[in-house]
Amino acid sequence: MSLKQKIINVGIADIQVGRENEVLRTTLGSCIGIVLYDSERKIGAISHIMLAKDPTGKDNIKFPHKYGETALPILIKLMQDAGSQIGQFACRMFGGASMFKGINSQFLQNIGEQNIAIVRKFMEEKKIPIIVEDVSGNEGRTISLYCDDGRVLLKKAGMEKYLYKVR
Repeated sequence: MSLKQKIINVGIADIQVGRENEVLRTTLGSCIGIVLYDSERKIGAISHIMLAKDPTGKDNIKFPHKYGETALPILIKLMQDAGSQIGQFACRMFGGASMFKGINSQFLQNIGEQNIAIVRKFMEEKKIPIIVEDVSGNEGRTISLYCDDGRVLLKKAGMEKYLYKVR
């Protein structure tokens, strides 16, 4: 493990790829953080999606990383561009909380569930196993992917734990 790890923040509607001495970090509410990691090549990526699909059909051209339907293919392509192919990495998924309790809106209530569903469907179609999930509930989360060994530090509701499963 290197002494100095570079932290790369993954913003909302953002995708970042990291290598051995880098840590990818993002904070999630109803959004989903999709973590891909190749343990042999020590390449990782996080996609932070806000919504499953673009309700207007126009915004996803301008902001393709915002929506699961357009961000997920880009996420796979970025892993491939970094030198990892499907079959060499697994998926872990975080977020999708119900952050809008008390607001009388079916749309807002279902954002997290729709985000989770689109990721599951996409990964199944691409034959990419989802090996760890910490989704739903009512709490936001912060996740940090350590690209040296693939562990994820999950912070939620005042609790912190490392998740070591990478394949």
